[in-house]
Amino acid sequence: MRWRRSAISSAKPKRPRRSNALFRFGRLLRVRGESMAPCLASGELVVVREGAYESRDPRRGELAAARPASLGGRAIVKRITGVPGERVRLDGRAWALAEDEFLLLGDRREDSLDSRRLGPVTRGELLGPVWLRLWPWTVFPTGTSGAA
Repeated sequence: MRWRRSAISSAKPKRPRRSNALFRFGRLLRVRGESMAPCLASGELVVVREGAYESRDPRRGELAAARPASLGGRAIVKRITGVPGERVRLDGRAWALAEDEFLLLGDRREDSLDSRRLGPVTRGELLGPVWLRLWPWTVFPTGTSGAA
């Protein structure tokens, strides 16, 4: 009987193992606000492929997540509309993008906190492209002609 007690007391309870392969490929983000409507609605879950921009350049037209320093680490999801080396004119303003800067804009310009107010986003602040919408389910294309 003594061996049973020691075996039982030394056994650690097993936790369910997290085997969610999805999170090996990206970061889960919840969309807040209507700035990307109708493409993305508030409350939808998206998966961002972190590290994708280490092996390829961000493309104009694709949806991307970023953590601009001006927002204190808060993540945003916007569309890439300006790439490095371009001069962009919008709403009476002009930006000359440096070699590591991108212009991110929301699809609903009137409701969007984007590069028009925050300024250009550096490549280091980009998390990666939006790979898929988890809820409701949709896979986004990553072609050069634009996403979604």
